[in-house]
Amino acid sequence: MVGSPVSSFLDMKVSSSELPRDLEGSSRSPTIVEPRRGSVTRYFNSNLSSRNTEHILLLCWFITGLIDSTIFNAYRTFVSMQTGNTMFLGIGSANFDATTRPYGWAKSLTSLVCFVLGAIFFSRFGTYFQASRRGTLSASFLIQAAIILLCAILVQTDAVEGRLEYIGENIDWIHIIPIALLSFQAPGQVWLSRDLQFAEVSTVVVSTMLYDFGSDPDLFRKGNGKRSRRMLGFCALLVGAIVGGWITKKTGHITVPMWVAGCVKLGIAGAWVVWPAEKGVRWWGC
Repeated sequence: MVGSPVSSFLDMKVSSSELPRDLEGSSRSPTIVEPRRGSVTRYFNSNLSSRNTEHILLLCWFITGLIDSTIFNAYRTFVSMQTGNTMFLGIGSANFDATTRPYGWAKSLTSLVCFVLGAIFFSRFGTYFQASRRGTLSASFLIQAAIILLCAILVQTDAVEGRLEYIGENIDWIHIIPIALLSFQAPGQVWLSRDLQFAEVSTVVVSTMLYDFGSDPDLFRKGNGKRSRRMLGFCALLVGAIVGGWITKKTGHITVPMWVAGCVKLGIAGAWVVWPAEKGVRWWGC
């Protein structure tokens, strides 16, 4: 039936045998498919929200006080507060022939040098891997925790003397090992405060922080976040120093504070893993 819909459809239908075939040997440009990153990779590459991160900095202040008071009780030097070490180094230069702590300046110099090396390492580490990423922050604190826990193991196993009654005034050069390691990891906290843009609480410098606290024109204004962070940071540092001093006094050993500090930093590394991402960032979605 001419003109019927069925015949028109049959006329238009072309069998597969009548279709033109590609010539043999002809090549098509391959379609390149970009591999998609896995969900885990995207998750750890996400930038974290800075909201409530000041709580992490308060823990870092506490750790600074805990470790510095402990190490000073044992080895008469600091690993975070480098102002004190600078003074010890200057005083030691005039007392090379001293009968007590004749090489105390060497401990302070070691701490100063290793602190600078740590600053170089953690700042470059953050720049290379992008500081605000979840994986970068977690890895940074995992490194710091591993260093502190390594020192705790060295002291626990008596590879390095940690009993206060056996640590004399004369230097035992093996004491340089925990001093160097702990000083190296300390700038990781300062790097964090800079990355989170909380420069007013560097987690190691007290004198400048106290000056900024007292000179703040809005010192008595309600809702002054910087003032509150400075005040709480100082209190956390003081509490850490008191806790470290009392623990070493009661136990006669420096192991416990280092285990505590290492576990706290390990906990911080874990906290970054579950910390909220920046607003609007999707972690697991396609």
